[in-house]
Amino acid sequence: MKEKIYTIPVNEAFDEGGECPICNIYHRLEQESIEYMLGPAYMEDDIRMETNKKGFCSRHYSLMYAQQNRLGLALMLHTHMQSVGKKLNELAAKRKPIKKSLFSKPDKDEISAYIDEITSSCYICDRIDTTFERYIDTFFYMWSKMPEIQQKVENSKGFCLKHFSLLLTEGAKKLSSAEYEKLVDIILPLEQQNIKRITDEVEHFTDKFDYRHKDEPWGSSRDSVERGILKTSSEFVEDK
Repeated sequence: MKEKIYTIPVNEAFDEGGECPICNIYHRLEQESIEYMLGPAYMEDDIRMETNKKGFCSRHYSLMYAQQNRLGLALMLHTHMQSVGKKLNELAAKRKPIKKSLFSKPDKDEISAYIDEITSSCYICDRIDTTFERYIDTFFYMWSKMPEIQQKVENSKGFCLKHFSLLLTEGAKKLSSAEYEKLVDIILPLEQQNIKRITDEVEHFTDKFDYRHKDEPWGSSRDSVERGILKTSSEFVEDK
């Protein structure tokens, strides 16, 4: 079947290689979102209304801070904190004492509930997740309609644990029984093989710190810790 514009990012993610093609999709969306937020987007009123309400998670604050556009970040941070301060003032003004009983748990303080809500929301996470879900749907469409994606999966190094589980969970919902069993038959042994591969590479990395193995070649183990972290936690890290 001829490639369609919405299948290109999925194909590119598998062609890119690495320890998890699904992480490649997410990472690209994340980088695009960071660049978007620190571009003209932070001056758009409708976006600022949303960032004022949701703010950002600690990871995305850190990634934006690393981009060196401190003015754009400061403008978003300033109006977000104004919004938080205003809401806290409103809740404090109408706050009533919490009633406690020996027979029931006390109601959660409205202020605490608001803080929990605002510190667990992130405009960038929400923006990424909306598009990411569409790409996962696209992957399963391709699995059903485009046999070449199955070959790309077979030639891959498997997936990180998080996205391996995601494919199993979503595949059970989106594929026919036969298609799902074929998916499992391919990705389960693939995952087992590649978990063992990285485990062995990390073991060799640790062995290299033993004087008895110091003259052995590093082989593929030199960056095995970074790849092992990606495989087990979906997190890209770089050797500095």
